[in-house]
Amino acid sequence: MLHAFPLVLMMDCTYKTYKYKFPLFQIVGVTSTELTFCAAFAFMECEKTENYTWVLEKLKGMMDPNALPSVIVTDRELAIMNAIRNVFPHATNLLCRWHIGRNVLAKCRKMFDDKMWEEFICSWGLVVFSVSVAQYEERLCVLKRNFKMILATFEYVKKN
Repeated sequence: MLHAFPLVLMMDCTYKTYKYKFPLFQIVGVTSTELTFCAAFAFMECEKTENYTWVLEKLKGMMDPNALPSVIVTDRELAIMNAIRNVFPHATNLLCRWHIGRNVLAKCRKMFDDKMWEEFICSWGLVVFSVSVAQYEERLCVLKRNFKMILATFEYVKKN
């Protein structure tokens, strides 16, 4: 499957789910029909750039050099982002929408009362699920306009 669909990969670690407590680094591919498949996985001693680099170099060695990933989706783990930059320098590293949503929830929720939070999260969802650049920019302007009184929230969302 990896040879047939190498263009988009998603990578993340699962923690402490078995008795040895090593992180399980999972690499998942996406087919042209938006199905996912397990491309590779590795137990790692720790989550350092060197460990991720080793795994990604082994993955790259299994791939056709003319068909490397164009897009790699991760969380905001700097060690893996650095390893991707080293091993797959031409790939675009995107942040996972699910992880972004969790970070927005963790960092922004305390700034709103319940009613405002519902309005914010609905507006945020519209921005995230935009289907074009024009729609994204339009919805981002609405988010900006409606929540400018909570500048710290908007700056966090915009920056991160």
